[in-house]
Amino acid sequence: MTTFLIAMLSVSFSVLAQFLLKSGLQGLSPNSFADWYLVAKNWRIWAGFACYSSAALVWLRVLADWDVSKAYPMMGMGFVLTLLVGLLCGETITTSRIVGIAAIFMGVVLVARS
Repeated sequence: MTTFLIAMLSVSFSVLAQFLLKSGLQGLSPNSFADWYLVAKNWRIWAGFACYSSAALVWLRVLADWDVSKAYPMMGMGFVLTLLVGLLCGETITTSRIVGIAAIFMGVVLVARS
């Protein structure tokens, strides 16, 4: 159970990174050098990168305890968590997206029980 919680911590860092990167890009369209400069100095972008780095470091612990074939499917929980955070952030969530993510979740449950 502890390894599962550590895996979920890693997934949570990855999801947080996605939302930080997205918020850091709000109002920008990095098509020119000037836009890339604004992206590069945005604290949300750097915080997103830090979250991805943290996720990778935490993930090393998961890989130390579990086979890759068991560990990697846990990353599918990121889809579920991203959907939930997206709802909280006001994103439009379609029925087909919910059904697809539910199927992924069921697959992760089956792998986690193995």
